[in-house]
Amino acid sequence: MQTIPYIGFSLYQLFLMFCFWSFIGWCVEVVDMTYETGEYQNRGFLNMPICPIEGFGVIMVVIFFRPISHTVFPLFIACTVLCTALEYFVGWLFEKLFHARWWDYSHMKFNYKGLICLRNSLFFGAGCVICIRYVQPMVIKAIDAIPIKAGMVIVVIMAILIAVDTVISVMAVKKLNERFRRIDEISELMLSGSVKVGMKLASGTLKVKTNVDKIIDVKDNVVEKVQDMNAANMDKLKSEYSRLVEEKDAFTERLAKTLIKHRYSKSLVAVKNRIKGKLTELTSSSDDEE
Repeated sequence: MQTIPYIGFSLYQLFLMFCFWSFIGWCVEVVDMTYETGEYQNRGFLNMPICPIEGFGVIMVVIFFRPISHTVFPLFIACTVLCTALEYFVGWLFEKLFHARWWDYSHMKFNYKGLICLRNSLFFGAGCVICIRYVQPMVIKAIDAIPIKAGMVIVVIMAILIAVDTVISVMAVKKLNERFRRIDEISELMLSGSVKVGMKLASGTLKVKTNVDKIIDVKDNVVEKVQDMNAANMDKLKSEYSRLVEEKDAFTERLAKTLIKHRYSKSLVAVKNRIKGKLTELTSSSDDEE
């Protein structure tokens, strides 16, 4: 395979390196989140056991910092800065594209907007130094030891799997966003319905507050009319709300479990509670308000 000038590796080597380091990054994420939450979570954007951001990070470090790879402290500083910038950019991009966060460091000291934090930045820097100085040479030897034909088969299969998984994951996120939007919308409609009833009762009461009999008549009349008009619609809203919260889909289910924040945060909580087998908060609050 032809080596790319100024990079020092062929596309074939770079892709296999990307796959390897993406898998290692996914393993690290699983161990870290299992330790933090006490349960297994696939923290990656993709369904496959890879974290592309980790793979891209190591590839960028390998390419850009090759001239200083024999040093320790300069390499550590450079890796820390680059990986921190990459993590912030990807987190910002995901928020803009999908209105969601897969990680949030707001609870940690020395964080910036919850997207990056000092602890992780130092961890990235130290990890990259170890990877580049000690592991990467072995990775290259292992890749070069693979017969070219076998390696090309791996490249083609992995490229197809990653492409398909990316499309599926993007579609799943869009579907989940639409589901959350509708859940949030229904919740607001149910809340506004109860508010309207209360406002009409209050308005009627104020107008005839000097006459007890009229107060009772207005109250009963308003309640009866509102109930007649809204009972059927409210039942439909409740039914749709329950269906959306209870809906089970392998791809969106995994995403809902791993998301940390979302623009429709109440809907995310409701779905997460359902996944955990709890009564959804929104349903309870809506029933109370009625």
